[in-house]
Amino acid sequence: MNAYITGSSLVCNIGDNKQDIISNLKNISPKTYKENLQEILKDKTFYKIYDYDYSNEKRFQKILEKVVLDAVKEAKLSKEEQEDLHIFLGSTSMEMGTNEQFKDEFDNGLSNLEFKNIGNGAIGQYVERLLSSKHKATLFSTACTSSVNALAYAAKMIEKKKIKRAIVIGFELFNKSTFGGFSSLMLLSQSKIYRPFDKNSDGIILGEGCSAVILENEKKEENNFKYISSSNICDNYSETTSDPSGTPIFEAMNSALKNAKLQVKDLDCIKAHATGSENNNSSEAKALAQLFNSYEEKTQVTALKPILGHTLGACGTNEIVLMLEAIKNSFLPATFGFEEAIDDLAFTPILEHKPCENKQTILLNYVAFGGNNSSIILSNKD
Repeated sequence: MNAYITGSSLVCNIGDNKQDIISNLKNISPKTYKENLQEILKDKTFYKIYDYDYSNEKRFQKILEKVVLDAVKEAKLSKEEQEDLHIFLGSTSMEMGTNEQFKDEFDNGLSNLEFKNIGNGAIGQYVERLLSSKHKATLFSTACTSSVNALAYAAKMIEKKKIKRAIVIGFELFNKSTFGGFSSLMLLSQSKIYRPFDKNSDGIILGEGCSAVILENEKKEENNFKYISSSNICDNYSETTSDPSGTPIFEAMNSALKNAKLQVKDLDCIKAHATGSENNNSSEAKALAQLFNSYEEKTQVTALKPILGHTLGACGTNEIVLMLEAIKNSFLPATFGFEEAIDDLAFTPILEHKPCENKQTILLNYVAFGGNNSSIILSNKD
């Protein structure tokens, strides 16, 4: 049994529907990238979702509702199929922003309620009600691999005939705690330019994003992508940095290839995690060099965080939806912000949007705080 992506949706900094997102992405070039960033980051060094001006709680619900219903609509699910969706959620901050608002109102005497909820079960319950699902939601919180781990788990459940269909949701919205935490670690870019694998990179830029992916055991359209394999490898070097050798990241990518019985030459592109931090730039670059050296072959590499910002636990599904939609529109996205390679970089990332066939096999790579590394392979080739 196979697991196919039959519907998807994304709300992010450059749009709240895939048609607008792809149109806006096509209009970004290496020349206009810095100009766009100045506008995007004029209020805060943060990639914000626009046009959802509500209270934190209502904003959270509106964005979540948008991605869920858009994905269900694209998958053309019947009422019975919608109710049979198993729900998998991946996030780092969950409802932290909503609880911050409740706490502020409590401290200012505007409310008697100090917290909205203790724990995160209410998020799952909200989606269950939204879909009239017969099933309880499962939440994943493994830092930046949260939603890709959720997707891989759901796909394996379908492969093993435990379930027929699932919705996987990745979500990350602004909250002061996360922003302040990354700032205190001195990981945020001061130059306000995202530069993956670049010698002049000075850190990451966080962002908001929310996406949903529908997985089913049968394809509905010829170009539906199929889950091929995945791998999850834990790196015990440090809580906040990857092993400088890059070996655990290499092992995640290599294991995904071996599980799929594929080689590097079978991949049309690798989507790097590419946060832009000094440690990730170096360790992931070494991991990719190990991969290419091990197979004595290379493939194309790109990075999507200069487009979306680093959306933490949601980056798995966010970047999958963006990457697959670009491919369906016959191009591979450029790695913006890259100008001068770090030392010993074994590749040059895609520098301008590159035309491609809309049948591709891709490996997407993710590296998380706490040492959780995940790689996933998707393909819509016959």
